[in-house]
Amino acid sequence: MEPLRVLMVEDYPQYYEGLKFELAPRIVLDNAPDVATAEKLLNQTAYDAILLDLSLPPTHSLQEGLGLAEKLAARDERPQPIIILTSKDTNAALLKKLMTWRVSLIHKDDRPSGAEVEAAILLTRRGYFLLSRLPSGDLPELAVALGEASSNPFSERDYAIFTLLAEDGLTNQQIAYRLGLKEDAVKKGVQRIFRAIQVASRAEAVKWWFAHKDERR
Repeated sequence: MEPLRVLMVEDYPQYYEGLKFELAPRIVLDNAPDVATAEKLLNQTAYDAILLDLSLPPTHSLQEGLGLAEKLAARDERPQPIIILTSKDTNAALLKKLMTWRVSLIHKDDRPSGAEVEAAILLTRRGYFLLSRLPSGDLPELAVALGEASSNPFSERDYAIFTLLAEDGLTNQQIAYRLGLKEDAVKKGVQRIFRAIQVASRAEAVKWWFAHKDERR
């Protein structure tokens, strides 16, 4: 089985090297110490997941990490899940943003082991959404935000692909023609849909679509 390839955006080399050692050989971990390097590597390599610290140079505020997370989350085609791995304090406003972007979060102060980080990567690749360190006083507000974020786990493009796949029974080639996309883009969209709803076939995806139809009204 081929190892997963994950990009870690982290400027603290000791933390990166330690996690890299714990994840090997099942996960190959590359490192980008800043946003510019991360964007360059993402353009060169198809990563299976991204681990992203919020505290990055030059300011080491939330600006760099959150800016990159928002930029990646806004892409029509997002082939890999994003997991924030940070020691920065979190609050309801920040967590609501992550929920909206469907970006998961693990807090470094919880000292997650390599096995726990690996489990998080595998879960998010299957469509799970993870948050740690929830501020208890804000849980009612966060619960509403989570419901809103969970009601539509697909991008606009993937929702259109899913609609044509399930409602009209179209092939990837037919969907590509209908939406004016390349067939490979449709194929990747179908793969993202399968991961998000945890199915392995078009028949299972169609069954899921009609089973959850009332939730999308």
